[in-house]
Amino acid sequence: MTDTSVTELGYAYDNDQPSARRHLACLARALDDFTIGRLTHLDLTGKRCLEIGAGGSDVAVWMAAQAGPAGSVTATDLKPQHVNRHPQLTVISHDITTDPIPGGAFDLIHARLVLMHLPQREQILANLAAALTPGGVLLIEDWHATADAVVLDAATADDRNLFAAYQRAVNERVFQASGSDPQWSLRLHQQMRLAGLHDVDTVINAPVWHSGSPGLILALTAIAEHRDRLRDAGLTDADLTRVERLLISPDAGLVVRGHQLYSVRGRRP
Repeated sequence: MTDTSVTELGYAYDNDQPSARRHLACLARALDDFTIGRLTHLDLTGKRCLEIGAGGSDVAVWMAAQAGPAGSVTATDLKPQHVNRHPQLTVISHDITTDPIPGGAFDLIHARLVLMHLPQREQILANLAAALTPGGVLLIEDWHATADAVVLDAATADDRNLFAAYQRAVNERVFQASGSDPQWSLRLHQQMRLAGLHDVDTVINAPVWHSGSPGLILALTAIAEHRDRLRDAGLTDADLTRVERLLISPDAGLVVRGHQLYSVRGRRP
């Protein structure tokens, strides 16, 4: 999908939906430890940090604790009601596609699972790189989300085939229809370099998700918010009920290759 694609849905998941709190909590449980691990080598004491699309993760709170009283963290989201709070943390409503980057230059900027969903992703990355202080670090993390060969194990062949069909439907009818680019992460390293950043470093987190794990429970959100689109893809209500059991029940026996998270870090010279 190119940056000029016509989008049908806007952003796929809305923070105002009843399913949002569960969705954001599962993302935090699945990804926060990895993300924080990518940042632990940085000395953030007294530094200015920016978290774009903070959602409900603890990353911004962790940054605030590291920055201490002499530092500050700004956490943004289009709808920031789920962002966790901290004394050194300022939370603002902000649209990264239209609003200027808030508050001058930053020593650290982080965005996770944001740019892949935005048609203006290349320009936004360049803007974020330009908003760094000399020596400042930009960390962008996005999924390589493919529907091919995701099922590693299932209790039955029917379960395997059903989940594969469900994953294809979500990718095509929800994410790609909303303008998300599942291949964007493969270009991130190069885009960081083209934005003028040095010491560009990529690490790929490749999880395996089991029934009942946060990574699979995430998939409930598509059923909750986009059932009609999944029906249009040929899935029946009975199919979706079976998928829900595969996702939720620890004894359902589904094992899948989780989305690979490309974590790409660069430094402004």
